[in-house]
Amino acid sequence: MSAQHEDVVMKSIMELFRGDAVKFFGIDKQVISAAPTELSHIPVQKNINDWVLYADDDSYLHFEFQTDYDKKDLARFMVSDAMLYYNDGKPIKTIVVYSADIEETITTLDAGSIKYQVDAFYMFKLDGDKTYENIKAKIDSGKQLTKQDLMSIVFLTLMKNSVDKVTRLEQSVELSKKLNSHDEQGQIQAMLGLLAEKFIKDPDELKRLKELMSMGVIAEMIRDDAIKEVARKLLMRGISVEAVSEDTGLSEAIIRNLKAEIAI
Repeated sequence: MSAQHEDVVMKSIMELFRGDAVKFFGIDKQVISAAPTELSHIPVQKNINDWVLYADDDSYLHFEFQTDYDKKDLARFMVSDAMLYYNDGKPIKTIVVYSADIEETITTLDAGSIKYQVDAFYMFKLDGDKTYENIKAKIDSGKQLTKQDLMSIVFLTLMKNSVDKVTRLEQSVELSKKLNSHDEQGQIQAMLGLLAEKFIKDPDELKRLKELMSMGVIAEMIRDDAIKEVARKLLMRGISVEAVSEDTGLSEAIIRNLKAEIAI
């Protein structure tokens, strides 16, 4: 995945998690922004198995997504959290989300002077078949989906299902295509693309899944993000809202919002 594509996907994750969407995982916090995952001395891969988000109580939410279980993983998570705390001094809540194949794990690590603990979220407790049918019925009847519904579309493939992961991913992609919001389509499909890259080992199946996705939607997200970045640079040089709007093709309302963000 290119750095530009990866950056847009991370922003999409943040947008989908923004507000109270993390209640999907039983967390009573609101996400404000994505947090950096490249820490001093220790490179942490920015992909599906490392989401660090900044919450409204001045703390971090660190999500790890696992389809297999290894006791050594806790040590890796601990090192990442320790470096993040060392850099910023903010409390960290780490949630390890296990796919339906895993029903029991160890959540604490005793390293002598260091005592480390994570929260485990077991997807086997969620009925993927029922969730899929409920969301499909909502979409077909024109009902508004909640943030939790959108999260469910993303994570359907990790739940307990009567169908295989590839089939459920295909169904999730089809659900995303029926969403009215262009932005939500892009956000969901960008995240499903990451899931596919992580879980689908057969290159032919992975290629077929990506062909199902509206890659044009994701490409448009990348293009729009690039245009907005140009607009920000023009505004920082003191160019008027009207001139920036004319040069970039963005509406004056969008330019004014960008200018307000820069002022913050």
